[in-house]
Amino acid sequence: MTVIPVEGDEKWELLRKIVDKLESREAKKVLARNKITPVNKAIMLLKVIILAMFFELETSYAVNEVNKRYELRKFLRIEDEVKLRSVYNFMAKFESNQFINLVFSILNVNSKRRSNKASLLILDWTDISLDLNPFRRRDLKNKPYKWGYSTKGFFLGMKMMILIDCETLTPLFFYIYPANIHESRIYPLILEILKRKRLIRFGDAIIMDRGF
Repeated sequence: MTVIPVEGDEKWELLRKIVDKLESREAKKVLARNKITPVNKAIMLLKVIILAMFFELETSYAVNEVNKRYELRKFLRIEDEVKLRSVYNFMAKFESNQFINLVFSILNVNSKRRSNKASLLILDWTDISLDLNPFRRRDLKNKPYKWGYSTKGFFLGMKMMILIDCETLTPLFFYIYPANIHESRIYPLILEILKRKRLIRFGDAIIMDRGF
């Protein structure tokens, strides 16, 4: 799979919004508060990791694509060469649930509605396939990642629920949960969180697939 940004493609536009969040002052504060330094290098590595998760790529392949494709580095706003060892060393600092909570806290900074008018929103999920050997026997009892199934087949990892403003394609909310939980089971919790955060209001319309 060749990883080249496509202008106007909804998935790439959503990733662009995520990159914007990673570059924000608030995201840098989250990293500094968690004593993850140097902050700018951490942001660069997070971009590569999220790119790999977003397109279900092995981390090594994502790093190779970033290093050899100028248009991809420009999209991600990465100037320096990315070292695969640096990515692995960064990921090794965290337990899986710690890393998920970190990404979750960064992606949800500044997530708030910009208008008081009724909105058309999209609620959807994507699978996050981890760069793990699927043939190795694993005890998943206390792990945040599980076996799940998507249209692409079975995968080992998590799922990420995303709420998007349909008009601007601005991501308003992210929620990461184990891959073995069906959307119909997680939906009531997601709805309650969105109400509490005032990200959905009376009069809003939410587009979802029938799996919910």
